Amino acid sequence: MSSIKGSEDYSDIKSSSLRDLLNGNILTKKFIQKQYGLLIMAAVLAFVYVGNRYYCETQMNKENKLKRELKDVKYESLTLSAELIQMSRRSHVLKLANEKGLGLVEATTPPIKLD
Repeated sequence: MSSIKGSEDYSDIKSSSLRDLLNGNILTKKFIQKQYGLLIMAAVLAFVYVGNRYYCETQMNKENKLKRELKDVKYESLTLSAELIQMSRRSHVLKLANEKGLGLVEATTPPIKLD
């Protein structure tokens, strides 16, 4: 019978027990030693994945916070704009002038335009 090249590596892994896995002896098996590069690459990719997810979540939290702040500023701007419009009305200006006792009276004749 012919055997497959490298099959002794697989039989070495099959004969491993849970005890070998727990005490670290599985890392001395030939099959695992041949795969060290792959295992290191998988570990690096796992770290990059976790780091990228953390960065993405922090960016999303910042974005949501900025959206809330923008909404608050818009509402404040609308409130201030409405107050300004209210204060600049003719009736309000006359009322304030009378309250302060400035002695101003409303002109009965329209202004004359000079050309």
